[in-house]
Amino acid sequence: MSTYKTLDVTVGIPVYNEEKTITKSINSILKQIKDNDEVIVVASGCTDNTVREVKKIQRGDKRIKLIIEKERKGKSSAINLIIKNAKHDIIVQTDGDVIIGKGALNNLLRHFKNKKVGGVSGRPVPIIPENNLFYDWTIMSYRKIHELREEESEKGIFWHLSGYLLAFRKEALRQVPFAKGAVDAWMGKIIKENGYKIIYEPEAKVLVKAPLNVKDFINQKARVRAGYCFLPKGPRTIKKEIFYFPKELSKISFKKWPKFFVSGLIYFYSWIKGFYLAKTNKSLNQIWKVPKSTK
Repeated sequence: MSTYKTLDVTVGIPVYNEEKTITKSINSILKQIKDNDEVIVVASGCTDNTVREVKKIQRGDKRIKLIIEKERKGKSSAINLIIKNAKHDIIVQTDGDVIIGKGALNNLLRHFKNKKVGGVSGRPVPIIPENNLFYDWTIMSYRKIHELREEESEKGIFWHLSGYLLAFRKEALRQVPFAKGAVDAWMGKIIKENGYKIIYEPEAKVLVKAPLNVKDFINQKARVRAGYCFLPKGPRTIKKEIFYFPKELSKISFKKWPKFFVSGLIYFYSWIKGFYLAKTNKSLNQIWKVPKSTK
């Protein structure tokens, strides 16, 4: 049995227009959970065939529950519905456009033997063609995030969960505040403030398709930056990232430098856009643009 045997688990998946990916995502979860576990899918304002695809899988597996929000109210609203309807105390939250790695849930859940642990974060692993403009930047970015989370987890100061794959105790997080982005960071912040420990588990891997074109890259990075701007203290700053840029540049071959520089400039622009979106207090739909190439 893949899942930690003494725990019953609710897996929650907030989705918005994931008809192309939701079946693979759910199937990667079903392989890792027990008969008494459940999967709650919250479809928020979907305008494609996401609901139909979920119902197809639901007919063959009684563990799947579907909640439909007629309007798109954001990830916070969907997660609150998952918390409210979860029949188990441990909730795993993931996305509808990712694939859960083999053994990932077991690696997350084993930490909850410790009653002081309130949340555990998985490790996102990017999927991106090597010839793509953003390949080296994406690989570098995910690696740096991994290294930072490992270091902070070892020091006991880690708090920024990864929304691609995480788990938490319901008693540690009863409700998520409305947020226009960085919902996972808010979740970690609240769990930490409630007196619980948060752990990073690098062996709980989740495969994430990275944006493949300039428009999607900017939209994704800008919405993340905007979300951080609404936090009292964000986990990342442009100052920190500028300082490690030269060091990372030395790790790639000279012939790749042009693409790396271009990626960096586009990334910097996405930060500026993110700041603008936050400072002008744009709406959720204006900030949370869907990068279609990640689907």
